Amino acid sequence: MLPAIARKSVTGVVPLLLARFEMKDAQALGGFESAVFATPQQILKLTHTLRREEAFIEAELHFVRHLADHHVPVARPLPSQAGRWVEASPDAEGGNWLAYAFARVPGHPLLAEHLTPTVVRAWGRLTGQLHMLSRRYLPDSHLPRRQHWHTEPVLDLRRLPPGLDEQQQRGQALIERVKARLCTSENYGLIQSDLHGDNLHWDGQTLYAFDFDDCEYHFFLNDLAVSLHSVAQLVPPGEDATSFCKRFLEMYLPAYQEVCRLPPDWREALADLLRLRDVLMLGVLAEAWGIGTPHEQLEVAEDLEVFKRYARRVGRGEAICNVDWARL
Repeated sequence: MLPAIARKSVTGVVPLLLARFEMKDAQALGGFESAVFATPQQILKLTHTLRREEAFIEAELHFVRHLADHHVPVARPLPSQAGRWVEASPDAEGGNWLAYAFARVPGHPLLAEHLTPTVVRAWGRLTGQLHMLSRRYLPDSHLPRRQHWHTEPVLDLRRLPPGLDEQQQRGQALIERVKARLCTSENYGLIQSDLHGDNLHWDGQTLYAFDFDDCEYHFFLNDLAVSLHSVAQLVPPGEDATSFCKRFLEMYLPAYQEVCRLPPDWREALADLLRLRDVLMLGVLAEAWGIGTPHEQLEVAEDLEVFKRYARRVGRGEAICNVDWARL
């Protein structure tokens, strides 16, 4: 969460906004970029106009409703009592608090022990469904378009903490290389862009996707890169990370291609996008934790080491896992 938002008190606004979605008894679940509240049936997300404009959130919800209306297992947006998709409440310090709600999906997030062939294949097919429907998606002309990936503020590497000159140089070269790739309607569109194991729930039969807060226009392959990046962080102790990720891809990629064809240059592109995820996360964590600023706030001592791991990989141009793409 942005430090400027995290420092604000939500005590007065939360009961009001929960009531507008008939969620008075909701429990706080925490959250990284938004405050999250839940009842057994619904999830409410609370953010601020310091981070997102109301119409920009409505554009996200319009896309998710398109997916839900075509029977993709996603968390369907829910209107408030007044029929609004987003409810706003003024902040005494300026701007507005913004709340929006979803149906709560069943199941549990994905850990290493859940990555059975059945689950991994479901992950691949679900991602393929998202991309096929994105190609058919028509945004609401009355709403702003979601951003293109390279306009994300945390990818402005000049904002990184001092002392990360090599990270800025290598990271910027990678960004420019990805930007130079040819974009077509077959390889580029509106994607979830944060499709990791915590944003997926498995209930034993169905895999559900949620949290489209970061949906943006990007190469479809970025969803695959983000998923692989998250799997690389689930490697059980004592297992070889490269072998673990290779097994995942050998199950995931054929399932994806049952629904959506991979582009001819997918290996080279996916390798770059896997490294790009590290660059993005370096910026995200620097901002969220205020690294190198007077407002630096690490939740646990290990957070700084997490940040340093990202910085090391970006500075060396390494990926989180060493996949032999030619053998896939």
